[in-house]
Amino acid sequence: MLLWVYTDKEQNKLGFTGHIVSENRVNQNSLKLGKGVDIRMTTSNPILAKLLAILFGLVFATLSIPMIKQGYEELKNGQDSLNWPTTTGVIISSETKSSSGEDSTISYHANIQYQYTIGGKSYLSDQVSFGEFGSSDPEHARSIVRRYEKGQKIKVYFHPNYPDKSVLDPGVSWGSCMILVGGVMFFMGSIITLSDVFIAPKLQQRRTQALQQVAANLAMTFQEEDVNLSKQDFCRFPLCRHNYPHLRNILSKYGEDRETILFDYNFTTGSGDNSHTYAQTVAVFHTPSKNLPEFTLRPENVFDKIGELFGSQDIDFESHPDFSKFYCLQGQPESAIREIWNFDTLQFFGQNHGWYLEASGEWLVIYKLNQTIKPEDMRNFLEQTTEISQLFTE
Repeated sequence: MLLWVYTDKEQNKLGFTGHIVSENRVNQNSLKLGKGVDIRMTTSNPILAKLLAILFGLVFATLSIPMIKQGYEELKNGQDSLNWPTTTGVIISSETKSSSGEDSTISYHANIQYQYTIGGKSYLSDQVSFGEFGSSDPEHARSIVRRYEKGQKIKVYFHPNYPDKSVLDPGVSWGSCMILVGGVMFFMGSIITLSDVFIAPKLQQRRTQALQQVAANLAMTFQEEDVNLSKQDFCRFPLCRHNYPHLRNILSKYGEDRETILFDYNFTTGSGDNSHTYAQTVAVFHTPSKNLPEFTLRPENVFDKIGELFGSQDIDFESHPDFSKFYCLQGQPESAIREIWNFDTLQFFGQNHGWYLEASGEWLVIYKLNQTIKPEDMRNFLEQTTEISQLFTE
């Protein structure tokens, strides 16, 4: 387990990303906030995963409180400083300094020190502005140094009640918001993490109970989990080639010539900052008497159009331009695919967009990406996907 949390004023960094992964696919969670911090936990123990999630949620909440308070004060001081009294001061040192971060990047910042006198007492300060920050571009720091050269007389804004608090450039800057934003992000992280522990399971349990009733109404059997389902041939399809796939809430029934299976399916693509978790309802039809050619169908996007220019496959039908416009059809052998994609099938998909299909041999998989069907809409989903399956199996 790795925990890395930092705040680096000089490098303008503040935030975290988290990823909680359970190898048994029961407890999966991802949390990404900010940039530059990575939190990863891997455990096969669901109880330990829950305890770790609670711990991290409480840590994030604890960190967020002082950060939000400090961020608010930075903003308030910046706004109030516009009305602070002023005095004359002098720059006693002015130079550009650099520092190396954890990722070996170099950050440059202006180190300005000035002296001023209030009520006969002398004060030193290095506060140029509220929310000042370093940059990988040295020119930012150099421009500040050029503005405040050693020996230069300057106007100093000082707090009327605390004269040791002063600033040269009054007002609110973008950097003033960084700590407050970071604190809010940590607070959001705690809310997300703790809700995943306490709220999400209750919502999932409520959905499971509702789908169990739906299964009874549709004369289907129901299983909350079925480890054997992931061993079926359709799990070798592209749908299941993702990180941390998880099948649950399984409704199934056997007909005269086919088996129908409906289930919730979650999976993750990418990793780290680029990861994304999908949740959708999937319909699978098993027809032992059929032998479908291997093909995939998905809504066509701009990358598919670009791919065609470089020879990527997209089976189009001149007789149905609407279908060819909205869908990308791929597979082999193309002649067998063209044979089963008859007039009625092309007409249906030309008028109904957004469907994903994967087929090979006895199996046909149907879904809409990242679309989880509500329990009250499951009957309609079953009817729609059954109609689609019949286009290929009857």
